[in-house]
Amino acid sequence: MRLFAPAVAATLVTAPICAYTFGTVAPVGIVANLVAIPLGAVAVPGVIVALLTSSGLLAAGSGLCLAVLDLVAGAAAALPGGHAVMTAGWPAAALWLGVLVVAWWLWRTPRRPWVFGARVAFIAACLSCTALFSAFTRLSDCHCLTVHFLDVGQGDAIALRTPGGHWVLVDGGPRNEGRDAGRRVVVPFLRRAGAVRLAAIVATHAHADHVGGLPAVLSAFPVDMVLDPGEPLGEAPYLEFLAASAASGARWRAARRGDRLDVDSVRFTVLSPDSAWAAETTDPNEESVVLLVEYGHVRFLLTGDAGLPVEYRLAGGVGDVDVLKVGHHGSRSATSDAWLDEARPEVAVISVGARNTYGHPAPEVMARLSAHGVQVHRTDREGTITLESDGQRVWTH
Repeated sequence: MRLFAPAVAATLVTAPICAYTFGTVAPVGIVANLVAIPLGAVAVPGVIVALLTSSGLLAAGSGLCLAVLDLVAGAAAALPGGHAVMTAGWPAAALWLGVLVVAWWLWRTPRRPWVFGARVAFIAACLSCTALFSAFTRLSDCHCLTVHFLDVGQGDAIALRTPGGHWVLVDGGPRNEGRDAGRRVVVPFLRRAGAVRLAAIVATHAHADHVGGLPAVLSAFPVDMVLDPGEPLGEAPYLEFLAASAASGARWRAARRGDRLDVDSVRFTVLSPDSAWAAETTDPNEESVVLLVEYGHVRFLLTGDAGLPVEYRLAGGVGDVDVLKVGHHGSRSATSDAWLDEARPEVAVISVGARNTYGHPAPEVMARLSAHGVQVHRTDREGTITLESDGQRVWTH
């Protein structure tokens, strides 16, 4: 038991901090630290002494230890079921703080026959619960198109998993001084769902409530392609997104009407903007990338923050859809009667923050959706909303 004590302590003491910051705790570290702690104890002093003495031999030896340490970390990170992933924040931190308190109590309890067994059972329970948690929360076993409208507060983030297990992310939620939805919501969700790579990221437009969380996603996953309207905006969140895109090595292109991306049997078609519209409009909302997602006979329309001008411009070119992502979080400046008459959605999803200061969704929009007989889902009331389709019909997960 004493052999495991330092590794258990290192993992559990840092667990609440990791859960709060990253939404990920690695019980596999209990085993990995059996190797990592001795290696670190040799490598760190070795590096310091090598720097002070300019000893090439010590530097080489320390470098070897660090290389082995990196291999151990990589192997532990790749171990299935070795990590517990949840939404970052205080609830996750409180859960692991409770685990830490129980562990501390068991360790400090006077030695009695039952204590040793309780300690072993506690460690086994932590490892088993992590494996079971991963098994039950993985969402990658469905061979349908799965669309997750993530609860990121007042912003947008939509994660789509194709039948072949590829992922496309549309927007990454907001980031401000107190909250990074990319780091706290989107990245943990994708990891929990089993994503290891993204086929594409689509940033619908440059506003912070859509691109703010994307740098965290780009640093966490390899991404094949990045699309955005391509219209320069000098705001910090958008510039940071562009820098993260460039650093990631992903291919970047400006989305234009008619562009298509086929991932497995799912087709993503850009309906807006076109080059003329992008040149004449000055409102980033109206430059939003409007995506039509088609799988079999089922059609999803993702509108970003596009409003009435875009709806008018696209009139007659959209047709019936099954699911509508309501424009601009339900603002009264979008989702007209004419738009609903043409699209005729069965389901509408509104991505909106609880008790937001904008009054979203507007009562007029809710009334129009009700008058058209549309079933409405809202992230402020339901949290993350997951829809699945087999290409013939759509249902709520």
